[in-house]
Amino acid sequence: MSAPAVIFALEFLNAGMLWWLPAAAAPLVIHLLSRLRFREMPWAAVQYLLAALEESRRRIRLEQWLLLLLRTLLIVLVVAAVAQPRIETSGSAAAQVPKTHHLVVLDGSYSMAAQPTDKRSFDRAREIASEIVQQAPESDGFSLVLMSDRPRVVVGTPVFRRDDFLREVEQLELPHGGAKLVKAMAVVEEVLAAAQREAHRLDRHQVYFLTDLQRVTWDVSRLDKAAEAEFHERSRRLAKSAAVRIIDVGQHDAENVAVTAVRCAEPLVMPGQPVEIRADLKNFGRRARNRQPVELLVDGSRVQEKPIALPAGAEAWVSFSCRFPGAGDHTIEVRTARDPLEIDNHRFLVVPVKDQIGVLCVEGRPSGGAAGYLIAALAPQRDGAGRTSIRPEVVPESALLEHRLADYDCAILSNVAQFTASEAKALDAYLREGGNLIFFLGDRVRPENYNEQLGGAGRVPFGCGVRILPARLGPAGGQPEGGQAQGRLNPLGYEHPIVRVFRGREKAGLLTTPVYRHFPLIVPKGSKAQVALALSGGDPLIVEEPVHRGRVILVATSADASWDGAWTPFPQWPSFLPLVHEMLACVLEGQLQQRNVMVGEPLGGSLAAPVGRVSNSSPPVGRVSNPSPPVGRVSNPSFSIRTPSSRRHEGPFRPVGEDTAWSFADTELSGFYVAQFGPPLSRSETFAVNVDTAEGDLSTIGPDELQSRVWPEATVAGYAHWQHSDEEPSAQAGRTRNLSQGLIYAVLLLLAAETYLARRFGHPTP
Repeated sequence: MSAPAVIFALEFLNAGMLWWLPAAAAPLVIHLLSRLRFREMPWAAVQYLLAALEESRRRIRLEQWLLLLLRTLLIVLVVAAVAQPRIETSGSAAAQVPKTHHLVVLDGSYSMAAQPTDKRSFDRAREIASEIVQQAPESDGFSLVLMSDRPRVVVGTPVFRRDDFLREVEQLELPHGGAKLVKAMAVVEEVLAAAQREAHRLDRHQVYFLTDLQRVTWDVSRLDKAAEAEFHERSRRLAKSAAVRIIDVGQHDAENVAVTAVRCAEPLVMPGQPVEIRADLKNFGRRARNRQPVELLVDGSRVQEKPIALPAGAEAWVSFSCRFPGAGDHTIEVRTARDPLEIDNHRFLVVPVKDQIGVLCVEGRPSGGAAGYLIAALAPQRDGAGRTSIRPEVVPESALLEHRLADYDCAILSNVAQFTASEAKALDAYLREGGNLIFFLGDRVRPENYNEQLGGAGRVPFGCGVRILPARLGPAGGQPEGGQAQGRLNPLGYEHPIVRVFRGREKAGLLTTPVYRHFPLIVPKGSKAQVALALSGGDPLIVEEPVHRGRVILVATSADASWDGAWTPFPQWPSFLPLVHEMLACVLEGQLQQRNVMVGEPLGGSLAAPVGRVSNSSPPVGRVSNPSPPVGRVSNPSFSIRTPSSRRHEGPFRPVGEDTAWSFADTELSGFYVAQFGPPLSRSETFAVNVDTAEGDLSTIGPDELQSRVWPEATVAGYAHWQHSDEEPSAQAGRTRNLSQGLIYAVLLLLAAETYLARRFGHPTP
């Protein structure tokens, strides 16, 4: 039997660089051009010299041709090296082996951190990714995608240097989020399409999904109909363009207990005040935990521990009581005993503690009717020293721009007639900095001005410009001077936090509050505004909406019951005090939510520097000509973020657009993030980032179910039984050698030789 013929194949990875080969003629062209600069003229004295040189003419010509050849060869070798030539030696059967693009998709959901044995599922996936590379022929290319909430292309264009690809796999960190299968498939299709356009020498494509087959990720029947249909369409399309292999790296039957929520019972927390901290836990496993330990840590110190009973598959809660000694940001951590999935055994909370809550009450009626009711509702009780937890300050509407709104946690604007453009900008900037607004209307309100300046209905369509109000105002209606009230109020099932405190207290007077006049509120479609309380006829009475980084509450009637034409006696009703407190608690809870976000959500805050108030010595004349408020914008401050992994991301970070705000989006790890600002701000802010504990359910979808019901076109294999490829290359496959490195060495040697010979021959380099 004769031996198979050996075949040599030469290919260039960057064949386009070969178009530079004509540049190798440059030395010859330069030589010819240099000869054109001289004219030959007979000269008698030179004839004797030429005769003497006749004997050495052949030697000089040979030296010149040798140097010209070296210089031309230098250019040819440089171009060839950049074109990355490879030579393959193989048997005849191996010559037909296709070159494959291997696209590895690593499951980046935090369930891949489960470690019931000696290694995590994520480490298993990285191990197989390395084996895929090591077992593939040298001519194959590789790409890498991380399947997470926001799928990330780690290596897009196929790479052929194995060390570079393996380094990316090794350095990849597991985020603490979930995995979006449909989004990941869209990214995979984009990478494949780009590879088909750019890497023409790759004949086929192989996609590997390295995953723990968690049901939360792979059971597409849990998706909505549109997303499920999109998945099936993409899966069929992907199976036509590439061979799809799903490799199960999961470790099944792992038990898991997660802390699913931690919350503070009070949105207004004062120093020394006892505060209830409540934590929810869930047992995702099939084994009951009769005395599951739960610990409370405050500012990093262990404060208390309680056992809790957790039946299999059940939820339970536990509460702790603690006090915060002083004002500032305080951190809460609730953790439970270690189990195979450690990430969700912790839950974090940041509680901003303040000495006082500052509230600015802007009074529109010169007699100050509503101010007295609001102050009585906001600060009804004081301690022995005459202090109160809420610090209200009353100012007339003409002084709105004379106060720095950032000094207050909330501003209540009662019966303000109209707003100038400068005032509207000041309120908008206040909301962007995390401030909060509560509007009470009344007889002095001009609805057309509110809609134009605060409702985005000026020069642009409603909802397309700067919008502060959660609803537009219609013309006031009802009885102007008493008469019949408009029926009982409708709490809409007590669903909104503002009225939830009245559930089960129907006799507290809220429902029987008479309202004689109000402005119809028109809530725009598609907005985030919620109606907290309505009139019996269906008109909204209280509407709330988050705006920018703050919240806005709009009350359709008045807070003034001191004059004959009162719109409602509500401020004199016993339910007025708790309702005002719940509105204040609602807007301040938004500040608490800004400090406590989920993995993947951006962090942000204000970059406004402390600015002194405008002097009152020269009050503005006329409200239309009021000057713009002091901005206090900081340009290019010193800024850094310390992440839970103790990495520090240095600034300076510039303001976002025209906003005096900063933003940080790299929140892929759960834990505490600390933002530190240098002068002139000189402050720090702490944020808590938590996981979505839906990933804590480690139940998996079986390979048979996956292949029959989810993705019939894919091949499913287990961690211990996967094979590198369903089309193994022939045993006669030979070796592939990259010639680029050798060519670079040859270039260096030729450069040294050309320099030496040019000096030796006395012919300098042109």
